[in-house]
Amino acid sequence: MASGSGVRGQRLLERSGRRLEPVHPEFVTNHPTASGWIWFGALAIVLIVLDVMRAPHAVRVPLSLIAAAPALLAALLVLSQTPRSHLEYEESVLGHFFSRFLGLMSAIVLWMGSVVLGAAVAVQLAADAGTDPEGAWDEAWDIFAFILPFVVVVLWAALILRCVSYLARLRGWAAVPSRHRIPDSLLAELPRTRRVIVGLAHPGLLLASGLVTILLLLGLAGELSQAALS
Repeated sequence: MASGSGVRGQRLLERSGRRLEPVHPEFVTNHPTASGWIWFGALAIVLIVLDVMRAPHAVRVPLSLIAAAPALLAALLVLSQTPRSHLEYEESVLGHFFSRFLGLMSAIVLWMGSVVLGAAVAVQLAADAGTDPEGAWDEAWDIFAFILPFVVVVLWAALILRCVSYLARLRGWAAVPSRHRIPDSLLAELPRTRRVIVGLAHPGLLLASGLVTILLLLGLAGELSQAALS
């Protein structure tokens, strides 16, 4: 268990929780994580059927977001009401070194990639537009429109994976965690609502549903990028 002082938005969450406290279905209250998996599994079957029918990504992506919504919303609620100090732990010297080393290597790789990409874009603009400024701006806009959807997908993937990492450290992978770092003050007077939210905020459930949204968003990004070039 973890105690914690109130954080911003706690009163609003408690007022909303009081309205939901008496209406939670019994099965959802007793098995919140299993309920989340059932919700995700049912919509995943629908997504598979739509894939067989070759439905457009514009139809499948919103459905995948609906499938991931319970786990993601519960995760955001838990993380928004958990002080950052609850994530702190004593790190070994070796762990500290490797985390900083990997961070440095990642920064170097990203910097080198940005330099190469910038040079490639400059060469492409010079080859396509020549000395025509308007043509250069049109070409630059096409490149920007091509890259932007993939950048959005990368940021979405970073959000999902980061939330999964935080949840794993806060509550572990158990459906009903007996030991956790979630503040005891979170919906302390609303045990049914607290149980549902903590159960739905499961790192495995968020990871599975989030990966489906990432894959479908990649497909949609590809379609949008191709449309921008055509």
